[in-house]
Amino acid sequence: MQGELFQEVLKKETAVSAFLDLTNMFHWQNVLGWKFHLEDIIRQLLSLPSMREVRVYYGINDRDASSSKRFHARIRSTGAILIAKPVKWVRREVNHGMFFKQATRSLFSPIVTEKVNDFVSYLRQTGIVIEEPKCNFDVEMTMDLLDVIDKVSAVVVFSGDSDLHAPLQRLKIKGKQIYICGVRGHTARELMVLTGGFVNFGKWYNGKRYYEKAKIPLVAGPRV
Repeated sequence: MQGELFQEVLKKETAVSAFLDLTNMFHWQNVLGWKFHLEDIIRQLLSLPSMREVRVYYGINDRDASSSKRFHARIRSTGAILIAKPVKWVRREVNHGMFFKQATRSLFSPIVTEKVNDFVSYLRQTGIVIEEPKCNFDVEMTMDLLDVIDKVSAVVVFSGDSDLHAPLQRLKIKGKQIYICGVRGHTARELMVLTGGFVNFGKWYNGKRYYEKAKIPLVAGPRV
């Protein structure tokens, strides 16, 4: 569904709630090739007469508390409802599974397998410690979706996570319209079958876009 059509469709709804899985959305930027401005997304949603609330889910990074607090304050200043909890850091063991699935590794030639083994061995010898952030809001989003089931005619979900299939299915059974806003390749098939219209985020979003400047390699020219 194109952006303008989506806006017109939502205007016909009597009451809409929007749910933004922000961590999920940040991954879209790699596919889009540009970065969005969160305030513009929220402003675009709240401009709709039928929009009752916009809920944003994002973690608290205690390792960079000042930046995290400033960002959360920015979200709240838009009029959106922020749902937050501390980010957990999970230590990962350095092994082959960090880079390739078993099915993929089985396709490697002996030479490639040897190179991968050497690389993993090298990383282990360096003593590198790898920690990955974890802050999943599936449970919180599920509870909030079920809480609004009798208060809205439709929901807009900015996420591609298949774990949301069950609560969204419950809303659909109750006669609610489901709209999934996302990017191709980052939206689970389970969600696509539920939606009353998949919304291409890149074509719907009309806010600021930040493009990274291309890095121009420095090549020495001929001496004259």
